[in-house]
Amino acid sequence: MRSVVLGVVAWSVAFLLMALGALSVTQGQRGKAKGLLPMNADEFVGPFTSWLDVRRDCGARGDGIADDTEALQKAFNLVRPPTAKVAVVYLPSGTYRLTKTLRLERQSHGESMHLIVVGEHPETTVLRWDGEAGGVMIAADAWYSAFRRLTLDGAGKARTAVLCGPHFVTYNEFADMVFCDVAFGIEAGAMKEAGVAETAVVRCRFLRCSQAGISVQNFNSLDWWIWHSVFDDCGYGVTNTFGAGNFHIYHSRFRRSRIADIGMGHCGFFSVRDNFSQNSRAFVVTAKMNCCHFLTLQGNTVLDAQETPVRVGSLGPVFLLDNTFCVRSTPSVIVHPEGGLVSVGNTFTTPNPIQAGENAWQGDDRIVKPSTLRVAEMQEPKTPPIEKRLVFDLPTDATATDIQRAINEAAKHRGKRPVVHLPVGDFAVDRTLVIPKGSDVRLVGDGGKTVLRWAGKGDGPVLRIIGPSHAVVKDLMVDGGQGDGIVVEGCDQPDGCFIADQLYLGYDGGQTGLSVERLRRLSVQLFNFQFAFCRLGVQVVGSGDPKRTAPVVIFSGASADNDLTYEVTDGGYLVVRDIWYESAKKPRFAVFNKGSGTFVLHGSRCYAAHPQPGDRDIPVVEVVDFQGDIAFLMSDLNRSGSGRPKVLVRKGNERLRLLLLGFGADGDDDALVTEAENPHWVAAQVYKILPDGSWQRAKGRGNLTRELLLALLSPTRQAHPKALSPVNSLVTDLRFHRVLVRRGRMGLRLLP
Repeated sequence: MRSVVLGVVAWSVAFLLMALGALSVTQGQRGKAKGLLPMNADEFVGPFTSWLDVRRDCGARGDGIADDTEALQKAFNLVRPPTAKVAVVYLPSGTYRLTKTLRLERQSHGESMHLIVVGEHPETTVLRWDGEAGGVMIAADAWYSAFRRLTLDGAGKARTAVLCGPHFVTYNEFADMVFCDVAFGIEAGAMKEAGVAETAVVRCRFLRCSQAGISVQNFNSLDWWIWHSVFDDCGYGVTNTFGAGNFHIYHSRFRRSRIADIGMGHCGFFSVRDNFSQNSRAFVVTAKMNCCHFLTLQGNTVLDAQETPVRVGSLGPVFLLDNTFCVRSTPSVIVHPEGGLVSVGNTFTTPNPIQAGENAWQGDDRIVKPSTLRVAEMQEPKTPPIEKRLVFDLPTDATATDIQRAINEAAKHRGKRPVVHLPVGDFAVDRTLVIPKGSDVRLVGDGGKTVLRWAGKGDGPVLRIIGPSHAVVKDLMVDGGQGDGIVVEGCDQPDGCFIADQLYLGYDGGQTGLSVERLRRLSVQLFNFQFAFCRLGVQVVGSGDPKRTAPVVIFSGASADNDLTYEVTDGGYLVVRDIWYESAKKPRFAVFNKGSGTFVLHGSRCYAAHPQPGDRDIPVVEVVDFQGDIAFLMSDLNRSGSGRPKVLVRKGNERLRLLLLGFGADGDDDALVTEAENPHWVAAQVYKILPDGSWQRAKGRGNLTRELLLALLSPTRQAHPKALSPVNSLVTDLRFHRVLVRRGRMGLRLLP
């Protein structure tokens, strides 16, 4: 089988410009915004009596005149110890004057862990810097924690609003925050310290951050997921040029960036999807480096960039998919001559829009006149208002019987979205808690220190949700012990959806993290999803008919140390995007054995463990017998054991279509290893890492055809977050937010 050489191909089929989620503006004429996307549709309930109120409990004034530094530091100190009985710091509306850095310190493992710092509303709850020039407002060494609904105003004097570290930080959230008039909104780590990883930034505004809104600054500052945020008048919007690390940006707006909206000074893998840029100097700029970025730019709209919008000085590879560039400069995209480029379905307004080397591949792009172009502007994110609800507030010594009684009483108030609230505590669950059919109960904790722990006989589960359901589960931990964590059943209705944001499964081990079984209609969407230490991370079992199987989409996340990470059978459909995987012990990533369906991994880095000396030929991914489609797009599997197969296809598999596009390997011959010839098995735009850490183009395999490319790109092109609209009580609309499920046989099961 000959290796493929990619040339510039002008395919004649015109691409029809697709709607971009919540974007709906014609040039010069505004339209009405469409439905909200999942990450833009949260809700806020509280404050609860268990929360620490900085005015009531710590003496803060919040009048903009008194120095509130000491009072706020007192609040931080009270929640810092692992044994603290309170985990939420609440700031009512007011302006809190700061003259020194507030510190959430960590000297031992459990300190500053599972905390929430939350304001009443960012428009009315402001921390304003009045200390020395160049100061830091909050030094946050907290982890597994959340910061919400605050404005951090540097007043043109502070250097940094939030400095994360110096210890390793993971599983944090910044939601509905405003960072303004500072040099840096968020600094994530430093090169001489530990990394800051797995952090969600949601509905935040970064205004006049002279250096950068978000700056990731350590080689282990990885997996920053930035959603529905605004970056106005910053130096960079998001960057790693002041250090290192990686990030992914979705459905965000950039305006008037002085240097660039997005800057990359070190390599990694990056995805920039469905964003809007206007009047910035440039959209994406990378430094000149002899390494690979594995960069996806998908569904973005760029208007009126002052210079060339996209300039990639690394080897790429760059995947341009369904973007719109309405700019005057030509070219619109410049890629290193030795770099890889695939451009499909993009719209440009100038001739000769792409400058790249002979290995570039361009197809289904189009050039139009600006006056005829339908462009799109990003909908402004809105902070969820305070919801006044009927609250069933449970004590710290509540039993499973007490909790179930509160759930049953709340369920009687269907349509009012009542809240069952659990404070910090270890709640022994000796019988399965059940949220009944048709309920819209909100089961809310105070973060990861609210633990529902299985203490019963048998396999549980700890929590069963019976659909159709409009329930919400938020800010708590489920400990499955020897049983199951959460089971959802009866949820498979037309137009139904299950949405999970920052779901964490498998902590301390488990048989299967997520199991989605035989669903035909339910839309399953997972954002910022983490799972680890499972025998099997994610299992998707189809209905037996691929045309009647609901898709499961992981939009972003991280995973580690699973025996096997993904399994798709019986016509299952799984699209995974922008997800990290690493293991120091497990050499395998996935095995497709006697299964059928669709599996797409688009945007990933996989560091599987090196095999033991006697098992050097174990492949990272093995296809034994699979009917359907498998695609690895912009995925780096290098350093998983030099020379061993990254993807091995056994004999047979006659009905398999397989594509590796933009792929990282260790050598010329280990990316795709096959035991037979098949024209539908292709590896293109392959790069290998050299012993000195530099990169070089490697041999591909097979002949990439337009038909195969478009067919295997279809799942990722169709994988948009589903816009939310009201559904009746007979249709499931179930949502999880920052739910951790540890131990147990099964973390979460979704059943018809």
